[in-house]
Amino acid sequence: MNWTSFLLTLTLVYLVYYGLNLLYDLLMSRRPPASDSKGDTLFFEEDIRPEIIEYIEQPTVEPEPASEEPSEPITPKVAPIGIPGNVISTGAVGIKDLFNLAKNNLIEHTGAIPY
Repeated sequence: MNWTSFLLTLTLVYLVYYGLNLLYDLLMSRRPPASDSKGDTLFFEEDIRPEIIEYIEQPTVEPEPASEEPSEPITPKVAPIGIPGNVISTGAVGIKDLFNLAKNNLIEHTGAIPY
């Protein structure tokens, strides 16, 4: 048997197989479903009663008049160089600090790393 006849035989076997699968699916789809769909409905009984929620207006508080004496100037908090805004509150460190911590064995592995 040479390669040409082998590949032709293999192609014919695949075509016959998938052709039979296609015919079987077409014949099965024409049949009506065996079970009645009325039995597939789920009913949930719950004892929930609606409540009326009334809006109660909160009294507004008038702001205090500004004092004439200037108070201390408000200075915004500045994050350390290299760490942006809110990241410092999460305990994050820079990449150089991370490598230094790993070098000194100060990083503790607390959970599995999913791959």
